[in-house]
Amino acid sequence: MEAIERLYETFKRPVFAIAFRYTSNSTVAEDLLQDIFLKVSSHLKDVHDIATFPAWVYRIAVNTCFSHLRQKQAAGRDPVSLTEIEGGMAEAVFDRHEASLKGPIEEAIRELPPGLRGVFVLHDVQGFKHEEISRILGCSTGTSKSQLFKARARLRETLRRKKVV
Repeated sequence: MEAIERLYETFKRPVFAIAFRYTSNSTVAEDLLQDIFLKVSSHLKDVHDIATFPAWVYRIAVNTCFSHLRQKQAAGRDPVSLTEIEGGMAEAVFDRHEASLKGPIEEAIRELPPGLRGVFVLHDVQGFKHEEISRILGCSTGTSKSQLFKARARLRETLRRKKVV
């Protein structure tokens, strides 16, 4: 039990951040965090290589978030603004130009297909390297790089179409 508590303490912040970025809702992210760690603790026996353990945990987190989003989409709910993720404008310091870009950028990120959005969020938002993303998502490093390139291109295209940049 003590070992599981240490795992939870080690991974709770990055896993919560992933769930938060995918769901845009802190309450849902907390629920997903609990679901993710239930899955992690119940499948610890499936881990055969300690070196891949962090990627395994993140993979469970991403898959759980994707499952949640699929269920949410099937239910027809509207996505919540990414503003909640950042704690709102009141907690952050922005100049006017940055503040005016925040909404359109968040909307453009939400419009990305799940695969592109996943790589974009993991790399550009969470700061993972392509090698880590490839282990988390179970794809090649080249695929991760390609998906990130496509995601950035789509974001630029969307922002230009909306005359934001």
